[in-house]
Amino acid sequence: MNRKYLQAQGFEGFKTMSELMDGARTQIPSQKGVYVVLRESDLAPQFLTEGTGGFFKGKNPNVSIPELKANWVEGTPVVYIGKAGGAGCSATLQKRLGQYLRF
Repeated sequence: MNRKYLQAQGFEGFKTMSELMDGARTQIPSQKGVYVVLRESDLAPQFLTEGTGGFFKGKNPNVSIPELKANWVEGTPVVYIGKAGGAGCSATLQKRLGQYLRF
């Protein structure tokens, strides 16, 4: 699954994390939907000893670098697939991606 495949499936509005952090987040629709976070670099990822997101739901989400490396899937650009909204949920793409960026 890559950008070309996702575009063929109807995904649109691709933005880099830098663009979103620099204000393009306002261009994300305030509606329900599915989003995919891609990593399109061929370079090996660099992992942090401690993440910058802090605790999540009262739990420390940090894991060791060896565990991160063991779980990294080589050759796939997909980092995360998420959805905004659903039955009884009012979350929007803009809200969910904002939370993702802050974490």
